Amino acid sequence: MNLDAAPSFRELMADTGDAAAPGPPPSRRTRGRTERRDRVFEAAVALFGERGFEETSMDDIAARAGLARTTVFNHFPRKTAFLEEWTLRRRERAARSFRDTGGAHTVRTVLGSYFRALAEVNVETRAETAALMPLAVKQTDILVDHPLARDLAEIVEDAGEPLAGSASPQRVGWLLALGYFSAVTRWVAVDPAPFDLAVELAAILDTVLGGALAAEADAAGPAR
Repeated sequence: MNLDAAPSFRELMADTGDAAAPGPPPSRRTRGRTERRDRVFEAAVALFGERGFEETSMDDIAARAGLARTTVFNHFPRKTAFLEEWTLRRRERAARSFRDTGGAHTVRTVLGSYFRALAEVNVETRAETAALMPLAVKQTDILVDHPLARDLAEIVEDAGEPLAGSASPQRVGWLLALGYFSAVTRWVAVDPAPFDLAVELAAILDTVLGGALAAEADAAGPAR
């Protein structure tokens, strides 16, 4: 997938802030384009879940959406672009969870809110997540780079809290992103879900931020 084209977390936050601000309503043409894009996206996601990613063609998506094939390509020029959009929409939802919080927050609080928002959308759309998460992971080299890792690193960096000498915002973001993908992949691999996803993500966050060794965790004090 095209990682370089993905907006950063700071950009997503700016976009959600702009969306909340009053302004002129979108034109009919803009509304129509957005509605068609949503129709195409929703048709693709449904078909990927029903038939599988490889077994679904762009013609199938056009037929399900009730739109011309050229319209599908105008919005999503390649099939992997649907996976990019799927990932982006989840990141946007997590960014929106901060819009009304206001005030100063610790990095643990902000990261906790981000993970809770991601857990909520995965739980609400478990079947969709089960169908698309393995595809999104397969199409992205998450061991090297991923927009989610960048989001988490930016949150840590912007919080401005002191880090241990061996830590950096990028390293923390990378470890948390790997933990997230591992948790969601394990969560959708078994039906019914083998554990509470929100609780598991909170535990991963505590482990990364607090450390795994009991003696060091006790010295640092209780988790907040």
